[in-house]
Amino acid sequence: MSLAETFSPDWVSPPGETIKDALAYKNLSLEAFCVAIGMALPSVEDLLQGDLAIDVSIADRLATTLGSNRQFWMSRETFYRARREASPLATSMTFDTFAQQLPLKDMRSFGWFESFPGLSDRDAALAFFEDAPGVWQSSGSRVLDAVRFRTSFAHESNPAAVTAWLRQGVLQAREIECAPWDSKALEAAIPAMRALVRQKDPMVFFPKLVDICRGCGVAVVFVRTPKGCHASGATHFAEENKAVVQLSFRYRSDDHFWFTVFHELGHLILHPANRLFVEGKDYEPTEEEDEANRYSADVLVPEAFNDEIQAVGKDFKAVMRLARRIGISPGILVGQMQNRGLIRHEQLNFLKERYNWAALQAITP
Repeated sequence: MSLAETFSPDWVSPPGETIKDALAYKNLSLEAFCVAIGMALPSVEDLLQGDLAIDVSIADRLATTLGSNRQFWMSRETFYRARREASPLATSMTFDTFAQQLPLKDMRSFGWFESFPGLSDRDAALAFFEDAPGVWQSSGSRVLDAVRFRTSFAHESNPAAVTAWLRQGVLQAREIECAPWDSKALEAAIPAMRALVRQKDPMVFFPKLVDICRGCGVAVVFVRTPKGCHASGATHFAEENKAVVQLSFRYRSDDHFWFTVFHELGHLILHPANRLFVEGKDYEPTEEEDEANRYSADVLVPEAFNDEIQAVGKDFKAVMRLARRIGISPGILVGQMQNRGLIRHEQLNFLKERYNWAALQAITP
């Protein structure tokens, strides 16, 4: 994420800015929002400008219409009113406050602090986020604000943990030399990447995936998620001309992995103007996420095979034969059949390829 975004919530700005971001995120028009929240347009305009304060009643309606909960919207209002009266220096989150929210134990155990030997967890975390002495806001505070909106609609995610995970992705992406970002080249390379999906060994397919994407201006990185981050993948921009596809292998199965790969690539092809997408079970579905889901499903199982998928049933040998004709692994086909409701989620899972953390760790630069 250069981390330039279509939204960049600022907690010193009126809560209306977060409401606008939420409307865009949910593809909800102002007129529809007025109806949903039960307020006239002039009152909604005052709310967006910060001239109408959020009370408990409005907070409940915002939570019902846009997501999150009463506490989130009341806190948003309280912070805005308090910080507006404070000095400019008081408006920025201190690093110590930020560090208290970080999953420091996992960050150290995952090796994210190896470049900072001898430092305490707090000082290592500061070095981890600093691009220059004293400058951590662009890689920490600002990213946290960008993430906070999306994770405010999640149940268990810790925005600071997601921010740390994304930061590690940026640092790993810096080690990958890429051609300038080229969405057309990426779209043309999709068949070459799809040809890798029957490979079983990450040591074989992952370097090839990285190499293909490098030529399109995309750095593909594997970053294991720390406690509080439930992401399976993300798409963001480390630099203006360098996209990052960040993968967690969270479910460690081939069907989830490859669906996530083409979902993230779908975002880059379909939604290149939006500089941040984070995927996981805690995040509410949006139209853009639905589009990326359909894109991934269509890449893996072209429409021409829909009738055969409907008819193949639970015969694992027939599923294996059909997967071979489609050009995907049996596990990917099983995953797609489960997602389409053709078989139950506990059926035919033995056909899925499973990855272990030791093998995955070996693919990390």
